[in-house]
Amino acid sequence: MKAFIVALVLCILPGLAPAQKIGILPFEDAAGVGPAFGEQVAKFIRSEFLQNKKFLPKFIQHKPGPDESASIDVEKAVELGKKNGVDYVVIGTILEAEATSSSNGVGGISVLGQSLGSSLRTVSATVTIQGDLISVSKGQLIQSFRETGSKTDNSVGTDVSTEWGSLNSDQKGGGNTPNAQALREAVEKLVGEISEKL
Repeated sequence: MKAFIVALVLCILPGLAPAQKIGILPFEDAAGVGPAFGEQVAKFIRSEFLQNKKFLPKFIQHKPGPDESASIDVEKAVELGKKNGVDYVVIGTILEAEATSSSNGVGGISVLGQSLGSSLRTVSATVTIQGDLISVSKGQLIQSFRETGSKTDNSVGTDVSTEWGSLNSDQKGGGNTPNAQALREAVEKLVGEISEKL
């Protein structure tokens, strides 16, 4: 009977453990896409963390003052983490965000004596992000993680944008572009690595 109770308690305890509070700050854009993209990356990371009940992610907006650098170092991340009541903070950098396209003519098709031509368009997107996991209580960097996502889309006669623009997954169409899919892949890998470390 005692063994049964101990086994039952061990099964229940993980569910009773408080969720880790993780603050996610906008990522710095070293790829030249634009500052709004860094915020989108952070929001994708928050959404990915939300799928695991072990974590309570929180997007932390940071507006630097007039004499303050836009870059966030470990010390600043710890300060923001304390203000927002989180256990850990994730800061990061978008190292690469590239999208290329090419098109080739596809052989003509004859329909009712009329020749129809079409084109095959290929869009390839690659995103590389680095995430730095910081412990607020220890006031130090735990580990840095670097992940890449890539996606190639072949479409006949369609126009798939290579512009990064808005990748908001709530918007129709924006969530299925090669750009958004490459970003999601990189984010899933990054969050998986961070989750294993915690």
